[in-house]
Amino acid sequence: MKYLLLSVLSGYIIGSFPTGYLLTKLFGNKDIRETGSGSTGATNVLRSSGNKKLALLTLLIDVFKGFLVSILFLHSDHLYYAVISCLLGHVYPVWLKGHGGKGVATAAGILLGICPYLTIISAVIWIAVLKLTHISSVASLSFVWSFFILSLLVNSSTNLTILSSIILVFICFTHRSNLIRLAKHKEKAFNKP
Repeated sequence: MKYLLLSVLSGYIIGSFPTGYLLTKLFGNKDIRETGSGSTGATNVLRSSGNKKLALLTLLIDVFKGFLVSILFLHSDHLYYAVISCLLGHVYPVWLKGHGGKGVATAAGILLGICPYLTIISAVIWIAVLKLTHISSVASLSFVWSFFILSLLVNSSTNLTILSSIILVFICFTHRSNLIRLAKHKEKAFNKP
């Protein structure tokens, strides 16, 4: 029981590191939660600051958080508890009163550690959709949907399919406002380069 608790707490604490909030405070002296969508993720960092390097750094660190937890607990019986706690920590960090990112980058890191080849294929789809649509939420959702479908088609691990379905539902939940705007054709796109 103590190892389960340790896994959950470790995953949550690592996941809750407020990357976008700290970086924008450090380099822009602003509270990212008060601009744009209010999310602390890389997309809002880019939209709010216009700083591509800062957004990329936010993305990479958020991916690394998920990857680190998945690698640390990869051979543990508590892997799935740890990674789900990591995702919850990213979206609902106690340090920011539960106001974090939407979880896509951290989920990508988690999946990269557990099943790299499906994650890389899904990431290529994510990039392609972003290039075609210039809409971050559509690309993000395409990533989790792609991974889920691929896990059903080519992977025999029931646990991975269950995890990918949990992540899919959770990411759809964190993007619920985006889904509403998409349905109304009001979702904002990035300017084409």
